[in-house]
Amino acid sequence: MGSSIGLDIGSSAVRVVQVSAGRRGDASVDRVGEVALPPDAIRDGAIEQPDLVAGALKALWSRHKLRSRRVTLGVASQQVVVRQVDLPWMPERELRASLRYTAQDYIPISVDEALLDIHPLEEVVNDEGQRFARVLLVAAHRQLVDELLAVVKRARLEPVVIDLEPFAILRSLAGNRTIGGYAEVLIDIGADVTNVVVHEAGVPGFTRILPMGGAAITDSLVGTLDMSVDEAEAVKAATGLPAPDGGSDGRVAELIADRARRLMGEIRGSLDYYNGQAGALPIDRAVVSGGGSRLPNLREQLARTLQLPVDRGHPLQRLSVAGLGVDVEDLVDAEPTLAVAVGLAMRPSP
Repeated sequence: MGSSIGLDIGSSAVRVVQVSAGRRGDASVDRVGEVALPPDAIRDGAIEQPDLVAGALKALWSRHKLRSRRVTLGVASQQVVVRQVDLPWMPERELRASLRYTAQDYIPISVDEALLDIHPLEEVVNDEGQRFARVLLVAAHRQLVDELLAVVKRARLEPVVIDLEPFAILRSLAGNRTIGGYAEVLIDIGADVTNVVVHEAGVPGFTRILPMGGAAITDSLVGTLDMSVDEAEAVKAATGLPAPDGGSDGRVAELIADRARRLMGEIRGSLDYYNGQAGALPIDRAVVSGGGSRLPNLREQLARTLQLPVDRGHPLQRLSVAGLGVDVEDLVDAEPTLAVAVGLAMRPSP
């Protein structure tokens, strides 16, 4: 048996999940923890106040008595690009080695300033009989990753793997769904970033990282109504969105609805782009997670916007939590925020 730790460094909090594998292929959650971050410690995926973030990580390890310091990290921000591309076929190891020479045509980042990776999807053959490797090409600004590694090491942690957050979300939310011929979209709404993943039976076909999340609503309330961040968060949670057949009542409700509509419009635009691609499968369901998904009536409004059934994601669905020692109601309330950390902890060891 072995255990692994997923560490989600988000804009509003740092979260950790430790998962242990059993002898029979089952898995259980040993630790779940969160420490809030002050506003602006991290913005748009960039670490603005590394001392505060490192301090929060130290507090997280101390508070939850985590022994291992080996962690799998996630990354998602405006400085990360994901593209589906077809590259001339070659063995995967050679394909990875050649990325620096083949990737530039597909990404808006200089390859000299980027860290590159691929997620293989399938082999395809064109009309002339040429073989291609269809992959998701991932490019991240090197500075972004370097800053992430530096703050984790400052907290005396050992990064083992850096994974793309959308892949972690896919791992924790896709489950064993194997409906052929249809795709499902996973939507994780964080504070500053929303991850969108379209997949068929666990195989990703489209990924987009949107630079907008629940904090946009909070910031609108703070800037317009002169509230503190804590006041704005409380008002946002109490007010929520109107029911689909209702209207916004009052200035606060209007501000919340306006920002939420913008976010939902961005999500819909991403799916419109996916649907316009050759070979796109019809999407028959959406699953939402992330702290932003807890906004009252968001699922109902998102269902109307996307014209899809929208269900709540359950990242703990395939894991035992019997020995966790956490109040069930608290765990149910926290579960939407755990999709990234759970998926990182579930990543196979390199």
